Amino acid sequence: MDKVEVSREKTIIRTSIIGIIANVFLAGFKAVVGLLTHSIAIVLDAVNNISDAGSSLITIIGTKLAGREPDKKHPFGYGRIEYLSAMIISVIVLYAGITSFVESVKQIIHPETPDYSAVSLIIVAVAVVVKILLGRYVKSVGKKVNSDSLINSGEDATLDSVISASTLVAAGIFLIFHISLEAWLGVIISLVIIKSGIEMLRNR
Repeated sequence: MDKVEVSREKTIIRTSIIGIIANVFLAGFKAVVGLLTHSIAIVLDAVNNISDAGSSLITIIGTKLAGREPDKKHPFGYGRIEYLSAMIISVIVLYAGITSFVESVKQIIHPETPDYSAVSLIIVAVAVVVKILLGRYVKSVGKKVNSDSLINSGEDATLDSVISASTLVAAGIFLIFHISLEAWLGVIISLVIIKSGIEMLRNR
């Protein structure tokens, strides 16, 4: 593997590690906030962050394997593995969307009243900003090193920032009008995630 490929591999792995750390922290905060406030939308947002961390881990594994030298079993190298890792990320996103949809429908049938606090809303607001910055960074690095996995992860992070922002809007509507849109928002979030997963698969 030449110096350019080594540098590319290191860049992809470093960027993916940053994504994992950011998503694990965000998931932890959101899970606590979601459970304390009985917010299905924020809990689903946390689940989505965990799936993002898993995606970044798969990107690292795929990149390491793709960088291996050709051998008797794989005379043309392992480059195809990176392509497969990008496809696995797409499937994970799709699965997260379907699971979220099922949970949201359950919440519509058996609703719980959310209980927001100023601290919980500030945490979600910070998460929105972090996700926007993370999405832009990961996607730009992905384009620079021509990594489909990173580009997919970056697009997913940007999508997550929109989802997190929508949970803030739902919280605002509940606090002002006392109308809970949590479960319905969860359904919309789920459909957006499912659509994203399908589009990623189509692009493979």
